[in-house]
Amino acid sequence: MEGDGGLMMLYEAFREATSQDPRTMKAAESKLSSWECQQGFYPALAKLVSNISFESGARFMATVYLKNGVERQWRKGNNIIGILESEKAEIKVLLEQIILIEPVLSITAQLAVTMGKIARFDVPRDWPTLLPMLLEQIRSNEPEKQYRALLATYHVVKILSTKRLTGDRKLFQDVSSEIFDYLFGLWDSLFLNWAHSGASGESLQRAHFALKILRILTIRGYKVPHESQSVTNFIPSVMRRAKETLELRVSRQDSSALLEKHVIVMWKIIGDLLETHPLSFVPFLQSGLEFASYFGFSEEAQNLVFERVAIHAFNLLKGILLCPEFRVPKTLDDEPDEIVDNAGRRTSFRDTTPEANPLTFQAANIKCSFFTDEMLTGLIRVLVTRYLPLSSTELKNWNEDPEEFALRMDETGETWKYILRQSAETLFVTLFKDYRKCAEIFLTLMQMFHEPIKDPSDLPTILAKDALYNAAGMVAYELYDEFFFDAWLNSTLVQELSLPVPILHRRIMWLVGQWTGVKITPESRPRVFALLLSGLRSSDVVVRLSSSQALRSCLDDFDFVPEQLEPYMNDTFYYLFTLLKDVRECDNKMRVLHTMSFLIERMGTQINSAEQIPALSEYLPLLWTSDHNMLKAAVVSTSIQLVHALGKESTCLRSFLFPVIHVATDLKSPEHVYLLEDGLDLWLAMMEYTTDPADESFVSMVENLIPLLGISTEHLKMSLSLVNSYALVYPEYFAERFGTIVAKELNETITDMRAEGVAMILRSMETILRTSPIHGPTALLPIVGKVFKSAHDALDTPLLMSLYLSVVSRLLLIGEPVFQQGLQEVTLASDLPTTDMEVLDRLTEVMTTKSMFIVQAERKKLICLALLKLMAMGEQVILHRLCGIFLAIAECLNDVTKTDGSGQLVDSLCVLDFEAPAGDTEEIVSENDIRKKRLAATDIVYSVDLLVLFRNEVGNLRNRVGEVRFNELLSTVDVETTALVKPFLL
Repeated sequence: MEGDGGLMMLYEAFREATSQDPRTMKAAESKLSSWECQQGFYPALAKLVSNISFESGARFMATVYLKNGVERQWRKGNNIIGILESEKAEIKVLLEQIILIEPVLSITAQLAVTMGKIARFDVPRDWPTLLPMLLEQIRSNEPEKQYRALLATYHVVKILSTKRLTGDRKLFQDVSSEIFDYLFGLWDSLFLNWAHSGASGESLQRAHFALKILRILTIRGYKVPHESQSVTNFIPSVMRRAKETLELRVSRQDSSALLEKHVIVMWKIIGDLLETHPLSFVPFLQSGLEFASYFGFSEEAQNLVFERVAIHAFNLLKGILLCPEFRVPKTLDDEPDEIVDNAGRRTSFRDTTPEANPLTFQAANIKCSFFTDEMLTGLIRVLVTRYLPLSSTELKNWNEDPEEFALRMDETGETWKYILRQSAETLFVTLFKDYRKCAEIFLTLMQMFHEPIKDPSDLPTILAKDALYNAAGMVAYELYDEFFFDAWLNSTLVQELSLPVPILHRRIMWLVGQWTGVKITPESRPRVFALLLSGLRSSDVVVRLSSSQALRSCLDDFDFVPEQLEPYMNDTFYYLFTLLKDVRECDNKMRVLHTMSFLIERMGTQINSAEQIPALSEYLPLLWTSDHNMLKAAVVSTSIQLVHALGKESTCLRSFLFPVIHVATDLKSPEHVYLLEDGLDLWLAMMEYTTDPADESFVSMVENLIPLLGISTEHLKMSLSLVNSYALVYPEYFAERFGTIVAKELNETITDMRAEGVAMILRSMETILRTSPIHGPTALLPIVGKVFKSAHDALDTPLLMSLYLSVVSRLLLIGEPVFQQGLQEVTLASDLPTTDMEVLDRLTEVMTTKSMFIVQAERKKLICLALLKLMAMGEQVILHRLCGIFLAIAECLNDVTKTDGSGQLVDSLCVLDFEAPAGDTEEIVSENDIRKKRLAATDIVYSVDLLVLFRNEVGNLRNRVGEVRFNELLSTVDVETTALVKPFLL
């Protein structure tokens, strides 16, 4: 890249890279990519950019390449192919020269950004000349050079202000104190020059960048801004200049983008100071409140402001109201630290909390003196009458694109930062939460429009009512004790719904949804459902969508009673389904689907009577073909509720839902990012309602389940629930075909898993052993070693130990060869020389000592059954622990035995009737519940009488070892244990 030849070759490559021919462009980009690794490439780029005789397109692309290369390779030690120190020095010298003479502004902007990226690493140590050079040019009298120097300084200062190390921050603060006053004076003189010139010229451009630099210096250049006299002078000047600029804008009829941006930067300075340094804002709090209220609420400023100014005024007031540093902390003293007037409003504060900053009390007092009853009345009235009514633009959007209008009006999140309506609404709610007087003011406004509207064509009155109803919905909780909604609903709202006024219809539907969870009596709820049904029947799609959203709020309410909706259910479902088909926007389809999903979920099996269920089942596949992933998620969510509602009748949906489940749970599918969680829920729901005998339709989907067991613990619970369902639906077959694969996956994940995850895995292992006593033990061989090792070491919590010992006990009872394999694996994994008998002895000790800490009677009994099996083996290492075995069994029998009608002791777990039909208080939710009951009925814990088995095994031991040896063994049992066991052996 050296010499003129190399520079021309590079220039030609960039010319080709800007070609419209894709092949030429691709070849040039490949060539440039190969040159990036060569030494001298980036200095050559700087030289190319500095040659203004070259085409601007090629030079601009070279500037972008230089910027990106600096970002990747400037940092020292970043990689082997970095930019040499000599090359860096050459680039910096060229940049200092180019930035001041570059005629193309787009290239100048990219060069300024590049200088900022270098400054992050090299200023001041390795590039000490940069800031002095820029400041020298800023002080020059040449407008073009001054503008470019300000542009570069802005990007450099912006980057330096983000450095967080203490030394870097101290350096930036020193730089700020040195240049602030000059930039302040420069901005003020440029502003006055523009103001007197009578046109938006280059003075305003330079003033704009000077102000942007001052914004950064003010917020990040001072640890405590208000302690600097420069900042103290600057902030009032900003407020004053903002007003003058808006006045000049109107008088000159100048609506240029640069002028509006300049005004907004002034507002951002004030807002940023409040947000970043709230206590430093206190000296300007009074003027800030007056500033925001003047531009947001006064009549004389109404013609001065444009929308973004009003938004910043509202957000500034809201920030002041919500600022925690402006709230006096509560104290434990008997004497309150605040004085409250009759309206419940704070009027002054006393500094009674030593830890609180005095500025906090000063701010609280300023707020109280500012937000008087008169001021609050003015703020509430202006918000409700000027900003909350629908504008002509919004009404036009309603007529032209009603669906888009409905979506925009329901936007939430942080839209209040940049949308006027949402900004006004959040300020209104904030005022209500801080000052109880607002409720009284608002109710006075409500009285003015209490009577139902008479003339459906009276648009001003309709819009005023819409704004009031909107306000009443937003502060429903604050009006709880002040307002009786039911009376208003029956006296006014119902009558207005009979008039042909879609604006009020939409708002009333929304209002009902807002008040449903606040204060609507049970007696009025059927009336509410009837009103919402009338809204769904409307010819206006906006009204219908509002009714759908309101219905969802009603369905999601804690006090919802399905019987109250039942008379309207069929019609409601029909009109929701009609709305679902009529709307075009995917977001609106999602909303309607969510409402239908809520309806199906809350009505349960009663939804089966809805005539539109089959039609919905046919329509969902059409929605599934959409490319909108969130709409697909809504389809899956609705399908889950549909399956639960239809129960075992949901088999008719398999042809549609199986492909859906496959796509949603396939980790190779891009859609799984959005659909996996709901897809697993749907899969599990389908499994739960599969009737016996089950066909093999679900078997093919196991290939999606296996990878889910190993990816992470995020979906482990659902994945293991599916394993349990497969074990229930396909006993023996699932364990024989897939059990070993599942065990291998779980063996890989169980090592580093937390206790909750280990517990879920152990429960799934136990389910496989219970459902598949033939193939289950062999299938679990890959993970048996870790289970036995954990049981042997006995280091886990009682909960986990009960599960480990349950799995070990079941393997002993139904799969003795696998049990022996587990003993051998522990022997082989031991660090010390040991034998299988020693491992068996340790396991027996653990089972006898840990069983007393197990709370569940079923698991305690299972371990005791295993201990009796061990005792029947007759091994000496077992018999020498006969005392512990007898004690564990005696304690278990005390828990599980009871006296029957004849006075005899019986095992209470063996008298449970799992085959009894469900009574009125018990509902079989799914087919899986039936299978679980059937499995429990045959389980060894519920089918084997522990008391009888204990007596038999003791008798068998006596017969096997003889009377003498038996008495010797009994002599090892202590007196207390003998007393505990004796009642159960009689």
